[in-house]
Amino acid sequence: MRLFFKLSLFFIILFVGIASIAVYHTFYNQLPDHTGTINIDGITQPADVHWDPYGVPYIYAETDDDLYFTMGYLHAQDRLWQLTLSQLMAEGRFAEFLGEEFLEIDIHQRTLGIWRTAQKIEQETPDEILSVLQRYADGINAYTEKYPRKKPVELTLLGLDPPRWTPAHSIAVSRLMAWDQNMHWKSEISLALIAESIGGNRLQQLFPDADAPVLSHNHNPDNSLQDIFKPFIDREIRVRRQLQKEGSAVGSNAWAVNGDRSYSGLPILAGDPHMGLSMPGFWYEVSQNSPGLSITGATIPGAPFVVLGQNQDLAWSITNMMADDTDFFLMQSNPQNPSEYLADSLNGEAVYNTFTWQQEIIEINGSDDYLLRIPHTIHGPLINSVHPDSEIIGTQPVAMRWAGHEISHELGAFYEMNRASDLDEFLNALSEFGSPAMNFIYADREDNIALIGAGNLPIRSDEAYMFRDGWNSEHRWEEWIPFDELPREINPDRGFVAHANNKVAAETYPYYIGRFWANPSRISRIEYLLNENESANAETMQQIQNDIYSEHAEIILEIIIPLLRSAQMNNEFSDVLTYFENWDYNYSVNSTAATIFDLFFLYLSELILKRDIPEELYEGLVRLEYIPVQMVTHILSDGSSFFNVVEEANIAFRNETVRSAMQQTIDQLSRELGPESFEWRWESVHTLNLKPPLLGEISEHPDTPAALRLIVNNLLSSGPHPAAGHGMTINKAEYSWNDPFSVILGPSIRRIIDFNSPSRSLSVLPTGQSGHALSANYGDQTDLWLDGRYRSIYTDSTFFNEINYRTMTLQPGNRR
Repeated sequence: MRLFFKLSLFFIILFVGIASIAVYHTFYNQLPDHTGTINIDGITQPADVHWDPYGVPYIYAETDDDLYFTMGYLHAQDRLWQLTLSQLMAEGRFAEFLGEEFLEIDIHQRTLGIWRTAQKIEQETPDEILSVLQRYADGINAYTEKYPRKKPVELTLLGLDPPRWTPAHSIAVSRLMAWDQNMHWKSEISLALIAESIGGNRLQQLFPDADAPVLSHNHNPDNSLQDIFKPFIDREIRVRRQLQKEGSAVGSNAWAVNGDRSYSGLPILAGDPHMGLSMPGFWYEVSQNSPGLSITGATIPGAPFVVLGQNQDLAWSITNMMADDTDFFLMQSNPQNPSEYLADSLNGEAVYNTFTWQQEIIEINGSDDYLLRIPHTIHGPLINSVHPDSEIIGTQPVAMRWAGHEISHELGAFYEMNRASDLDEFLNALSEFGSPAMNFIYADREDNIALIGAGNLPIRSDEAYMFRDGWNSEHRWEEWIPFDELPREINPDRGFVAHANNKVAAETYPYYIGRFWANPSRISRIEYLLNENESANAETMQQIQNDIYSEHAEIILEIIIPLLRSAQMNNEFSDVLTYFENWDYNYSVNSTAATIFDLFFLYLSELILKRDIPEELYEGLVRLEYIPVQMVTHILSDGSSFFNVVEEANIAFRNETVRSAMQQTIDQLSRELGPESFEWRWESVHTLNLKPPLLGEISEHPDTPAALRLIVNNLLSSGPHPAAGHGMTINKAEYSWNDPFSVILGPSIRRIIDFNSPSRSLSVLPTGQSGHALSANYGDQTDLWLDGRYRSIYTDSTFFNEINYRTMTLQPGNRR
């Protein structure tokens, strides 16, 4: 492969004669300076940046223009590799720089159309916001132009120069995040593939809690769903794996209590968004101060505004609504003219539209350019186009409609949210927020708390089928749920609001939101702990955020323990029973019961579900942890044709299944961890490995040079770290069922804002602020994060009195 040849050649040169010089320029020369005065073209007045010991910058600028210019400069200084990856992802340009092996990723990304959408939004962005985005882009470009050789090690190793940043890239970053949060469609497709294989009735027996996706009667039987969707899913999985964005449910915890439930009589807000864990992390913390603004919180490198934050008056966090904002439309080509598709039927007469074609040239490093042609319909692009063999598409085109393709102004919403001073102004800002559909958990100094839904969700005219008919005008998206009719809860009598990706709309709610929700373990535990604490403080919130109690394990073991005790088991598992009966259901690092239970549950699920579901479909299903968990929980607790307690044959099958799953569990643990069960602690199997996006995946390829693997594993990565928690505990630490038990998803940041201490809040990142491997702030918060500890981040001038800091000043470049 050409990329691996280039990397091999790089390392041959590196180790022949110029090793010391190369190491200096590759690793040390890229570190930024946090002191002194920097003359830089583009800034109009001096701006001070004060750095705390964890590398968090506190910006003090004379104007908003200079504030956002400085924000761009700092993002480029600390996270240039992350910015570059976002550009390549948004535009679909990996092959241009890295070679032909990345062509399929580019095809996938251009089919999603993030960049095209960003360009359309840019054209309709208000001038005020566009001007801010341009100042931010100027700051990024000023840094890269001033320091062309001061590049992160990742860019040096791959021989890349960062492309020039534009306002459209910032808009694209917000849509990349929207697609990352878009999980509902995978669940629909996964269940539709299973329904196609085993039948809708059998699927309904397995998973009655959510309506089984309806296979349209117009689905062409000559084209299997597997043929249509597997290439799309496979490429989506590859993209997420490359960028360390795996995980079945990109969600969050967030809650707020009012003064009636706090020790101080003032509200407290806590939030911890769950995302794929990588090195460096997703968020970049900052304090932004100018004459018209003072706000502290977390930004996304690539956008200038605080996304999770607090100002002098209010604070907020965000959770995934888990809404269904994507539909797939079955299309019919005109048999007389393949350039047309059936769009409607008027008075019994077919109405055909002409496909519009997205034509793009994909440049490929070291190879010929590739012409990409993607047909578009009134519902969106045909996703069949991502398949390398167009013949397999047959006669059943499928178009994808995603709310993220609509024009909306999330960056403008955050700009206004950063400046809001009360609930009304915050609501007005949120009305501009379109994608993804999110819940905003809010608190303010006037003792208001709220859960506010925001985002573009279509009003479906009928049941939200997996497939909709592209030629049926009644299936089109014509209207959106009004913002003020989305789910919301303001100042409830119970004194708190909370969300953990659970269903928030009541059964009487008039609109369809979605059908797939997170397992109720987290929200149930959060609400229990909040109800138990009527006089909460910041320490209470820390304890709740780090809670590792599993209601899921408790529910399952209430069923399994009697079976293991039964005469049919003949005391085969007495040691296991001892662990289970003495377990407090906490996933602590020293728990043996947690290890036994989790591996047992995996084996049990496999034995039960593979009875019907084919191997390949099962592997796809278990990427969505919450679905098989609900399936198996239902089968065990509510009864079904699997474990019918009346029929003797099923009783025997139940007992044999449990016995077999437990025996396989003990055999594997004995084989891998030793025969003594006290060695089977959770910390022995459940570990966190933090790796860099893209290079982390490249380093695992068998053709990767050993020297690159050495650098990635020992310099750019961190771990393995023993990790407490589980995918269904409040302190989320999810692993892939296809590769247990390595943690891939968890709190991407933890934040606690107590209005009793307005000068500071609590925060911690899973890695650190810096994106530079040799920086002291590259991974300096990992131990804090693992241990459930926090650091202070300041919201006013208290900062100058309480910590040691370093100061850097940006001033106009023409000064001497």
